[in-house]
Amino acid sequence: MERSLEKVFNPGSIAVIGASEVPGKAAERRTRSLIQGGYKGNIYLVNPKRDKLFGMKAYHSITEVDKEIDLVMIIVAPRFLASAVADSVKMGAKGIIIITAGLGETGEEGKKIEAEILSEAAKTGAYVIGPNCSGMFNASADINMLGIPTINKGSISVLTQSGNVIDSLTHFATIKGCGFNKMINVGNAVGVQLHEYITYLKDDPDTKVIATYLEGIKGGHELVRVARDAAKTKPIIALKVGKSSAGARAAASHTGSLAGDDIILDAAFRQAGIVRVSNADELVDMAAVFSNCPIPKGNRLVIMSEGGGDNSIAADNAEKYEMQVPILSEETQEKMIPILLAGMPAHNPIDYGGTAEENPDVITQCVKTCMEDDQVDGILITGFFGGFFDIIAPHIAALEEQTAKDLADLVKKYKKPLIVNTSYARDPIKSLGILKEAGIPVIESSDRAAQCMSALMHFAVNQKKIKEMHIPEEKVVERAGVKELFRKVTAESRHNLLETESRELLSEYGVSLPAAELAKTPVEAVEAADRLGYPLAMKVVSPDILHKSDAGGIKLNLSNANQVRAAFEVIMKNAGKVAPRENIVGTLLSPMVPPGQECIIGMIRDAQFGPVIMFGLGGIFVEVLKDVSFRVAPLADEDIDEMIREIKGYKILTGVRGEKAKDIEAIKGVLAKLSEIVIDNPEINELDLNPVIVHEKGLSIVDSRVLIG
Repeated sequence: MERSLEKVFNPGSIAVIGASEVPGKAAERRTRSLIQGGYKGNIYLVNPKRDKLFGMKAYHSITEVDKEIDLVMIIVAPRFLASAVADSVKMGAKGIIIITAGLGETGEEGKKIEAEILSEAAKTGAYVIGPNCSGMFNASADINMLGIPTINKGSISVLTQSGNVIDSLTHFATIKGCGFNKMINVGNAVGVQLHEYITYLKDDPDTKVIATYLEGIKGGHELVRVARDAAKTKPIIALKVGKSSAGARAAASHTGSLAGDDIILDAAFRQAGIVRVSNADELVDMAAVFSNCPIPKGNRLVIMSEGGGDNSIAADNAEKYEMQVPILSEETQEKMIPILLAGMPAHNPIDYGGTAEENPDVITQCVKTCMEDDQVDGILITGFFGGFFDIIAPHIAALEEQTAKDLADLVKKYKKPLIVNTSYARDPIKSLGILKEAGIPVIESSDRAAQCMSALMHFAVNQKKIKEMHIPEEKVVERAGVKELFRKVTAESRHNLLETESRELLSEYGVSLPAAELAKTPVEAVEAADRLGYPLAMKVVSPDILHKSDAGGIKLNLSNANQVRAAFEVIMKNAGKVAPRENIVGTLLSPMVPPGQECIIGMIRDAQFGPVIMFGLGGIFVEVLKDVSFRVAPLADEDIDEMIREIKGYKILTGVRGEKAKDIEAIKGVLAKLSEIVIDNPEINELDLNPVIVHEKGLSIVDSRVLIG
């Protein structure tokens, strides 16, 4: 039988197992909202103790229904769940929404029931939504199974891991005048995962914006892939809670110690084009703006007001949210000057100097002039538009209303976003009502108005980038030599590669490495040194010693045979203090590399997002400032470029204070190879290339560390 979320959101029939009309019960509220919501398909109410419910026939078992059923909502005690799911599957259910709580979130017994549920559903491939969820809403099909009597209809679709957040969102939407198309509480999400919902909603013609509330993420790797695809056509806005510090992660590698859950999450969301917000009202504001406003072409903003103070505040907020407020072209300024009071600047921000208070049409003229300019991507009106009638006289109200209509027409004609920030945003003013009705956001907070406009503009830039980028396929290519290497390490019950082995791994993928030789005795060390040339570095090689410098296992700038012999003895003595002699393989000798910029490149296999690549500058930049960037593998060329450019120390690589630029292309090459390595080899848990010395031409990987599972 075909599995399809289409039949979950648009079923031909719905059954409610555990339907009730006892006031106040969860089952009663959801049964009532379903019946009263206007759903046109057949509804079957199931309750073993009732013959009628809400004036409709009630069935003692779903198996008594003589027709196939597409969607089933179950609200019964946990001990009855497995049999209820089994009966639903027999009746052909494509989707099963389980409201019942007290399962996997409570302990092992609950997890056992969840496993039974999945086993039954798997017999036909039926989707399982929940358990421990609050239901589903679809405005397009008049389905309300949330138990909330009234939900504003609109074009925002919501996925949430919390039922009570749905209550908050519906209330905020009522206040802010926006509405929802689909809402689903995923609950424990033992069946359908977040990326599967997004896959459906990205192609749903009635959904313009996907908004989501997340407490935890399963399948983050798939989420990034699917969200990137969705971002080509519509935005995803996410409220993710549960931030944690980088220090909370215990890891043996340097990359692991830097990779906090929230740091990786932020990077993954940016990479996927997901807009992240911090609270529920912000989520609604942002979703409303995206559902109503045209997507701009860039991030060039024009600010205008009747006073310099509001303009200055808006300009500061624009800079805070990384928007450009460019000086308008001479041509546009020449068109603007006759509209403004004599002597008022027309560069940007635009101050119409109080003339709009008596003649709001000045605003229309200014907006029209700017919208005609191809160098303007969006406009923010700030001040007290909507309140002019209150300040001047009631006769101004009609002029304001006409201005509001004209502004709506301009947005429709030029398809550029316009946001109005006014202290009168919550007042029942007709002109502002006209703007809201036309989909022009009217926002009380100057900061929130700038934040929303910035999100629009940055989404536009990201969307263009995502549409044009080529994302490498996640096609695993097995290399016999590498797999044999991992088999050997595993057979020896080791969880890390020797540096000689990590060099072998890197070489298999064409990563260039400095020359090096392994020496097991002082004599071998001197012979290797003579072949390699001086000055040299010497490092201990042992599976028990990950942090060589901490163990006294590194000696640098060895310039003759005597120093090599002495260094070998000291390193072996120091290593013997922290590892058994039989686990000390020897020392690795390598020529000292030329000077350059120290960097760190690494990877960690994150529990949520899978393989994640890290880049940063070395030394104080990584140790103290934590100036690093992350991306989820596989990496597109654009991902790699952004990783390098977004670190605060990027300009050091381009050359400052007389220093010549370093070979950034060489860094990109290693990052691309590392992405390939970790996709091909799921055995790798963590990997550090540290330090990597980047020269004016080329780079040198001085040390490498690989941890496997």
